[in-house]
Amino acid sequence: MNQHSEYMKQARKEVDSCLEIWRDIFQTNYSKSIKYAYAKGSATKDWDSYIDYVPVLSDVDIHIKLFDYAQFLNDDTSFHEAVNISETYESRFIETNPNYFHLPRMQILKLDDIMKIVDFIHPRESSIKVIYGKPEIPQYQTKSNDFIKQVDLKNLLLLEEFLQSLPMDMFEKTGYDLWSSARRMSWRVSPSPVRLLTQSSDDPLAFWDLNRTKITEELEKHDYHLISESYKDFYYEGWIAFMEDFTNFQSLRRLISNGFEVLKLCLEEGKKIAETTQLLE
Repeated sequence: MNQHSEYMKQARKEVDSCLEIWRDIFQTNYSKSIKYAYAKGSATKDWDSYIDYVPVLSDVDIHIKLFDYAQFLNDDTSFHEAVNISETYESRFIETNPNYFHLPRMQILKLDDIMKIVDFIHPRESSIKVIYGKPEIPQYQTKSNDFIKQVDLKNLLLLEEFLQSLPMDMFEKTGYDLWSSARRMSWRVSPSPVRLLTQSSDDPLAFWDLNRTKITEELEKHDYHLISESYKDFYYEGWIAFMEDFTNFQSLRRLISNGFEVLKLCLEEGKKIAETTQLLE
């Protein structure tokens, strides 16, 4: 346990270093393109236990707001520019952290694209970490509690199509190809129990502010014990896979299988809620 605590401390330092490097990249290279940038998600929340952040399986999620959407990385040199920037981040990180434990995996999204999604719910200002500029939380992005719960339930029900695709997907997967399935699984597993919990809350956004440790505690309070256990097992296997450099393919299969259980159970509970809601209408 003490060793794992040291791993988490080191991972936190490296995530902080990663964000500092991206702040410098934005300031140096894109001060005329990027209006502001912020980080969100598991990488910026408190880490109370090993499930709250798993190196490489968890990403560092950054949203950027542009001055001119059409001009950002949109000319003949953009591809090579993007390659150079990714190399700049990597080389600076390694230089700053020569004995690094992990190289944080990035997901950088244009806020302009995200805000076009009808169901997009902007995070609370208290739940983001400002990297660059001064973020503006648009008032028109504020959604009602009922709207948030409806979106969350809709996304739970959409899991059915993904789950139905998994048998054929796994049928052919071996070796390093299993990592692609783990990635597809990961970004669905993380939010699904949260979406389930919001259904019984008068303040659904509050659950989105919680780390995974607290989410499992809430799941257990609501008698979702099997979901809580599978959720913890998913991230436990994620740590094992990371420590094995994702080269033990049996660990990856266990990781994916635990993720499948989380999604299947969340879908089942989501269907029950949807049926009850329809009966009440």
